Amino acid sequence: MTDSTPRPTEPTETATTGRTGLTRRVFLQGSALAGFSAFLAACGISGQGSTAPSAAAATSAASLAPTVGPSPTNLTGNLNWANWIGYIDVSDDNKTHPTIDKFTQETTIKVNYVEAVDDNETFFSRDLQGPISAGQPTQWDLVVLTDWMIARLARLGWLDTIETTNTPNFVANLADNYKARSFDPNTNLAAPWQSGMTGIGFDKNKTGDLTSLDVFWDAKYKGKLTYLTEMRDTVGLAAVKLGFDPAKLTQDQFDQSLALVKTAVDAGLVRQLTGNSYVDVMAAGDAIVAMAWSGDVTGLLVPDQKPDQDFQWALPTEGGMLWTDNMAIPKGAVNKGQAEAWIDFYYNPVNAATVEAYINYVCPVKGAKEEIIKLDATLGDNPLIFPPADWVARLHQFRAVTADEEKSWGEAFSKIIGL
Repeated sequence: MTDSTPRPTEPTETATTGRTGLTRRVFLQGSALAGFSAFLAACGISGQGSTAPSAAAATSAASLAPTVGPSPTNLTGNLNWANWIGYIDVSDDNKTHPTIDKFTQETTIKVNYVEAVDDNETFFSRDLQGPISAGQPTQWDLVVLTDWMIARLARLGWLDTIETTNTPNFVANLADNYKARSFDPNTNLAAPWQSGMTGIGFDKNKTGDLTSLDVFWDAKYKGKLTYLTEMRDTVGLAAVKLGFDPAKLTQDQFDQSLALVKTAVDAGLVRQLTGNSYVDVMAAGDAIVAMAWSGDVTGLLVPDQKPDQDFQWALPTEGGMLWTDNMAIPKGAVNKGQAEAWIDFYYNPVNAATVEAYINYVCPVKGAKEEIIKLDATLGDNPLIFPPADWVARLHQFRAVTADEEKSWGEAFSKIIGL
């Protein structure tokens, strides 16, 4: 079941990453993995989602003329930014975001930062589809969404371009493997925010070491494990368990993988299907095993764990999943220039390193590794930030899907999990 935690109807400034029951990201779409460069290279999709607007709606959206923001050096005002939970640095007292504070001090731009992205589809239908299809701006100037959703928005013409003249750090410091992606050939629609992995989250004090995907179908953990509401993660892991390559998944293999998910749901093994709210469930002790995103365990669970808890994340021996999230500017954004100012600020390696050292995801900014090491030399060997070769060899990407597949597969998955 998806989380029903209420969200502010208007952007409001937040100073913490307190658990709000929001989800993290859907999985990167693209070609088969071919070394670490493929981990960083994000490839687009050709399909269209089941909630994609009609042609008439897309035509209406075209009435929103792209805006060109003023030079970031001359900006003030506000930036309304929608992101996922636990996806930015937080101060030791859990009251502020140091990089956002620094940005405001340098630019005077006030950031209304809201952990408002529940999942890609929900955010699309709830926050973007209505206003943009009606030719109106959304309430957001900057959003963080996964490649396949960015590809859909680009195809619909629902993104404003990132003016490269306003973002010299982005131009200079974006890692080469993120450039000229299929959905963003001119590298001016999406600025990569983070990449990461999907694997096993667990409370080692309750489970011992866990390394195999078998745990997600182990009756020992009945009612104490959670799956993800993101189809490409849950079905992807089931496919890997069955020995299928998610990058080459056939209809028959999808059906078999979905059937495997269904066996666990029907048997009551799965306590619930969640997005990022699995961190709430695990923190409360109601679940001790979860399909989990790398970085969440160390960034959200470990800092607040109780003395009898020992939260860990593991890349399964059979393999895990890959994804990349991107910053993008919705069509007609009121504060487009302010969004570009943040993108340029983040792509300063010093600022990127500050964020990455806290959240422990793979950073797309050239020079960030050297800056991270200055903050903490041990972070240079952190596999969640810099995955070693043997990890990369076990990571998979979910293949590009057609419009019909995205609709039919999404509906089949939703039916299985009761959405």
